[in-house]
Amino acid sequence: MIKRENHNLQTIRKFKNNQNGGRKATNRPKGNFVETQAAAYLSREGYQVIARNYAYCGGELDIVAKQGETIVFVEVKSVWNAGEGNPAARVNAAKQKKIWKTACHFLHTHSEAAPKGFEQPCRFDVLSARMHVKPVQFEHFKGAFEGTQVIPQC
Repeated sequence: MIKRENHNLQTIRKFKNNQNGGRKATNRPKGNFVETQAAAYLSREGYQVIARNYAYCGGELDIVAKQGETIVFVEVKSVWNAGEGNPAARVNAAKQKKIWKTACHFLHTHSEAAPKGFEQPCRFDVLSARMHVKPVQFEHFKGAFEGTQVIPQC
């Protein structure tokens, strides 16, 4: 009986994945491509990229960069068709909270990049990419959100 339930669960997962066009499986290569382009864009703009795809407890920092003494946590969002809207709008409060939590872990564990720990100046940016436009267009939202917007006041 247990084996049959597992089989049914796998069938349901496969069905759900097919219902959304299998996007979960196909988005990762696109995401890697966009993040590589975004890292190159940031480097051209004078940022020093110090980490990519830093993950902690279900959160991920697409790009961690330095601009002077400021650590910049960059969330990269993209659209591949003109009708998909503004990619930056997909960075909602729940996503911001995950980014903030992961950024705190990064600051705490990377003393070489952030020698001042939680006192290190930092910023949360969103870099949106319109991949359907050639050449690719990036829109950089510096200071897109603050940690105080994500974490309730005590």
